[in-house]
Amino acid sequence: MINPRMIGGVAIEYHGSHPRGKFLFEVAQENQRAREKFPGGANLDTALMEEVGELAQALLKIKESNWSPEQVYKEAVQVASTAMRIAVEGCPEHAYQGAKCGFGGCRQPATGGPCALCYE
Repeated sequence: MINPRMIGGVAIEYHGSHPRGKFLFEVAQENQRAREKFPGGANLDTALMEEVGELAQALLKIKESNWSPEQVYKEAVQVASTAMRIAVEGCPEHAYQGAKCGFGGCRQPATGGPCALCYE
């Protein structure tokens, strides 16, 4: 069974409760939340390093402090979301423009929403 979900006008589909599909859906949700909270996208390189460090700490704390796998998962979602922002939006501090859609105003055929790169 395919479950289409809308995140910021972008359709995210996954089969049933497949863990990879669920993860990608949650990355898209986190990405939208982060873009609303920090719309400028400045210093995403620094944010990514911070998130990777938090993921590493969560992994270490599972063995030391009985942290739950859910805490590791949450940090991994934040790492992936920040990496997605860099890939798509760019990183002006390093003159990387991002993979923005070159068509402008394009729409997804299935939903009529913006393409996954435009976020228009």
